[in-house]
Amino acid sequence: MIRQSEEVTLASILKSDYVFFLKGRPAKEEVVKLLTDGLYPQVSNFVTAKALYEKVTEVEKLNNVLETGFYIPHAKLAEIDRFYTALAIIPEGSLDPKSGITVRAALLLLTPNRPVFFQQHLNMLSKLSRLFQPAFMDSIVAMKDGVQVREAVAKHE
Repeated sequence: MIRQSEEVTLASILKSDYVFFLKGRPAKEEVVKLLTDGLYPQVSNFVTAKALYEKVTEVEKLNNVLETGFYIPHAKLAEIDRFYTALAIIPEGSLDPKSGITVRAALLLLTPNRPVFFQQHLNMLSKLSRLFQPAFMDSIVAMKDGVQVREAVAKHE
């Protein structure tokens, strides 16, 4: 288990196989569904696909798209004991009707629902919002695979 004092990096929890390049301009709900379906193999021993999607969409109603065009759907699950992530890159962008902002990247973050992870969860959200700025997103939307994206994350984190 990770102790409160240990820093968790995005590069350590983002697997290149869970970086998805989306075509077209999917609706926000489609992005969330793709991310939960895509991430599901990592957590299938702990939660059903339906329960995962429902938990994320329940929390997602409160989430806002950041001004930078980055979106972080996230949820806390009691059944897991570490962070899990999946990243959607949307080169053509996806218009968020609520804010009018075009989303070019979305990262699903699952965090254990345990007190020891509370500060790490907040730290990770803060780290994500600092990393996924327009220049960084310009660079990753031009990439061709998850390995390149993960390397870019590790380099800029």
